[in-house]
Amino acid sequence: MRILIIHEIDWEKKVIFEPHHLAELFSIQGHEVFVIDCAQPDSKNFMKGIHTRILSNYSRVYDDANITLIRPASFLVKGFNRIAHFFSCKKVIEKTIQERGIEKIFLYGSITNGVQTIKIAQERKIPVIYRVLDISHELINMKGIKQIAKKLESKVISNANLVLTTTNDLSLYAIEMGAKKSNVEVFPLGVNFQDFKPMEKSSELQKELNIKENDKVIVFVGTMYTFTGIKNIINKFSSLKKNVKFIIIGEGPNYNRIKSIVKSKKLEKNIILLGFIPQKDIAKFIALADICLNPFEVNSITDRILPTKILEYLACKKPVLSTPLNGTKKILLNGEYGMIYSTERDFVVKLSELLDNELKLKEIGEKGFEYVVKNHDWQKLSNQLIKKIDDVSRKEIE
Repeated sequence: MRILIIHEIDWEKKVIFEPHHLAELFSIQGHEVFVIDCAQPDSKNFMKGIHTRILSNYSRVYDDANITLIRPASFLVKGFNRIAHFFSCKKVIEKTIQERGIEKIFLYGSITNGVQTIKIAQERKIPVIYRVLDISHELINMKGIKQIAKKLESKVISNANLVLTTTNDLSLYAIEMGAKKSNVEVFPLGVNFQDFKPMEKSSELQKELNIKENDKVIVFVGTMYTFTGIKNIINKFSSLKKNVKFIIIGEGPNYNRIKSIVKSKKLEKNIILLGFIPQKDIAKFIALADICLNPFEVNSITDRILPTKILEYLACKKPVLSTPLNGTKKILLNGEYGMIYSTERDFVVKLSELLDNELKLKEIGEKGFEYVVKNHDWQKLSNQLIKKIDDVSRKEIE
């Protein structure tokens, strides 16, 4: 099968997540996979964006994978790159479909390249499977642009042949946005068990990070957004015992702000900001944890989702303390499947209680590991997904 995956992220620079795994796993299964992405601003390499680039035999995750990455011409300046892509991507999508004989389109993009994809697919009677990982338009801060983005997102969702969400709450959202109920299904997120797995604590790494044997270690992995909830923990960190160390892995829009708060509170010895770490190395840091965190603020961006980081923590056999996101708690029940929930207000108090109960943490972690191995293995899920994609008929999108 010849599959075209379309996203509005920078495929080369974005932290590895679901689309990277699926594209490469599909190729390993013997399918021809083509990816069209949207390059992020890069003034130092401005000239690279002038022409469409095609990277053959490309992979980032699996050594034996082989995809073709197609990067439409763009104006690689902040504030203009997505506008340029919006107008340039249509011809590239059309050309790719025609020259490569594309049979199915797996679409992640909505605001930047989704409507163009739907229009071309309708004209050529090619089925579109749209994947909902979050609520795209809510990530935009400017009110006027957010409203435009919501309309574009609705048009994509309502016209896709099949909409695959990650939670029941996102399925309801898709229906609210115009999708037919019969065209919406929940399909689970997955984990790469080659990279995320239980590991012994590294004494060398403990020494490098100045973590002592009697220290309690908490870990957060993820992009630093304003809604991530890290600030809440830092502000209440003094209520935790002095032997608590907090490892934070990841960067993002709010990273420098978090770094500044840690410094102003003189918490550098206890809060360890590691920045970006390659995905293949993250598990050895998670291995140091007594518990892992998902402290997201509960809002219109986060409430309906299931963050992938939670499944990756569980794959490392670690218990997870999370705020009660509706999308998450309906799948991962409280006290089961590796999860404990707490409100933002009581989050640090609950964290302190859990750190004093090693037996409970171990039991929760084991339950979570058992669940995630059974239900969220990308190797198994990618096979199931290919069958689902193959079953989508070549009917014209209404």
